[in-house]
Amino acid sequence: MKIILSSTPLEASNFVAERVLDHIQGNPCSVIGLATGKTMIPVYQQWIKSAKDRLIDHSRCFFFMLDEYQDLESDDSAKFENFLKNHFFTPMNIRRDQYALPTMQGDFSYEELIKESGGIDIQLLGIGRNGHVGFNEPGSKKDSNTRIVFLSSNTLEANRDSFTKTIPTKALSMGVGTILRSKSILLLAIGKSKSDAIKFLMNHHDDESCPATYLKNHPHFTLVLDSEAASKINLKI
Repeated sequence: MKIILSSTPLEASNFVAERVLDHIQGNPCSVIGLATGKTMIPVYQQWIKSAKDRLIDHSRCFFFMLDEYQDLESDDSAKFENFLKNHFFTPMNIRRDQYALPTMQGDFSYEELIKESGGIDIQLLGIGRNGHVGFNEPGSKKDSNTRIVFLSSNTLEANRDSFTKTIPTKALSMGVGTILRSKSILLLAIGKSKSDAIKFLMNHHDDESCPATYLKNHPHFTLVLDSEAASKINLKI
């Protein structure tokens, strides 16, 4: 595990965006796993700005969404596809045939689609206050694949202000095993609200009560923190 300590949220977000752009510049056919949520908004803002400044072409990239709520109307602003359309796909002119949503339709699973793409080069992640990654809530298994998950009350409460219509109770999410098959993982944690989860992550290994701990054994796992997220661990910025 590599730890990147940043003084500010903006510095941490910019690091993540530039790391992904460096990879795409070196490999124009990059396969990137995208996360959503408030933590990721400044990442996408910097990504868009810097991609245009650096003239980095994304037309041959492919993107896999980490997760998606179930049972929401297609136009619901809470849907993660709509979030990514607003914050990334539309501003970057990403075509619909350049990204995939989690699916378990028929015999063709998300795992097979990812495998056919050559695997995810970089998977972006945030972390929940209870240590979840994607929608892999506490109790998730290390070898879990993409599946329907039921959302905890803590997760729903943390995201409550995103819901204007229906409050979903379940989602499709990449599993922990799916995430761990990525070639590299970038997890961004911002703010004091994530400090307890980061402290637990640093002090435990393979603990199903905090699924993020499974990531520590990945050979290319980078944890990117601002000063507040890192405030309860024994590291200096």
